[in-house]
Amino acid sequence: MPRSVSRPSRPIRQARRVAGSGLTLTLAFALAVTGCSGDEKKADKPGPPPPAPSQQSESEANAAPGAQSMRLSQGLRKPVTYDDKITVQVTGIRKVRNQNKGPGEMTGRTLTIFTLRFTNGSPRPLDLNQVRVVARYGAKGTQASPTSYANLNDFYGTVAPGKTRSASYAFDLPSTGYGKVVLGVKFSETHKVALFTGAIET
Repeated sequence: MPRSVSRPSRPIRQARRVAGSGLTLTLAFALAVTGCSGDEKKADKPGPPPPAPSQQSESEANAAPGAQSMRLSQGLRKPVTYDDKITVQVTGIRKVRNQNKGPGEMTGRTLTIFTLRFTNGSPRPLDLNQVRVVARYGAKGTQASPTSYANLNDFYGTVAPGKTRSASYAFDLPSTGYGKVVLGVKFSETHKVALFTGAIET
């Protein structure tokens, strides 16, 4: 199960990642984003709720100083829309060489940042407190490690009907794997994993 990275000054990160094809890929993503296997026992009691997130504007929560925007193929750009009119979309991909130093920092590594957007076309508030993101890359479907960068924040809270919200997730995903990238997004037990498959063009 991929490791989450968090910082005291912002919400607990719950990013995770995966790839493959067909039924095997779908099953792998389903297991990865739920963070369990068929043999794992359910906890007797739910854990404590996460701490309240810091107050940031959406632009601040997605800012990545020094990052370079990249083009993405149609497979990664294509939105996933559910029957209740909730839409998930990859709206941008950036890369940046991490110069930050400190606990949890991947100093000197080139990070890949995915920006996602939820559009709530349903008549009910959309809960984004359980969003999980999983990514894999390359011919072997290597799982990318989630990490932090700058003040990037995960999704949290709720989105009112008719509104949108964006958040960005950073991964240790090398450019050598850009030819094949698979991103999986899970946000509720009643919606299937949203899968995005394609290539990143540098």
